[in-house]
Amino acid sequence: MKNKADIASPKIQETTIEDYDHLSEVVFKNKLDIYVDRLGSYISYLFLISVAISFYEIFSRYFFNAPTIWVHETTIMICALCMAYGGSYCLARNTHISINILYQSVSERCQKLLDILNSLLSVFFCTLIAYAGYIMTSKALWTPSGVFRLESSGSAWNPVTPAIVKTGLFFILILMSVQSLLHLINAIKKAR
Repeated sequence: MKNKADIASPKIQETTIEDYDHLSEVVFKNKLDIYVDRLGSYISYLFLISVAISFYEIFSRYFFNAPTIWVHETTIMICALCMAYGGSYCLARNTHISINILYQSVSERCQKLLDILNSLLSVFFCTLIAYAGYIMTSKALWTPSGVFRLESSGSAWNPVTPAIVKTGLFFILILMSVQSLLHLINAIKKAR
């Protein structure tokens, strides 16, 4: 019979790599995914910084009648970069949304082929989006005549946050393309 302490505070199991979904053997087989996962733990604190400066704006505006011109755009930049990194983080941990009904209904050999197909499509998609990110970033960093100029927001503060966000997104998309390629290589090795 359980005592009251066991009922009041259930034991929390430590999560292992096997607790992830069907690609857990493929995931974390390369060092890049491990580094992305570790860095994600630190990047998540940027959301707290975003919340803190938003609270600063609230106090400044409503208690001291001294609104800022920098908080809104800074918060958007921080959150945009964190959300973009979230794609790479989910790819590293294999925690993206998936529908496993088809996957679980086929044989193990077919599952391995589906893993390869999934990784191949991921490489294709991430590479195409990275190319689109390159076009967007080049327009944010250079004028049509080829002169280096950071795109600014056009607001009263007029920071270069659009150029920073677009460049950050481009590098994250390159990272996701490399991750997808490594996952494809691991899926092919697993299928052999």
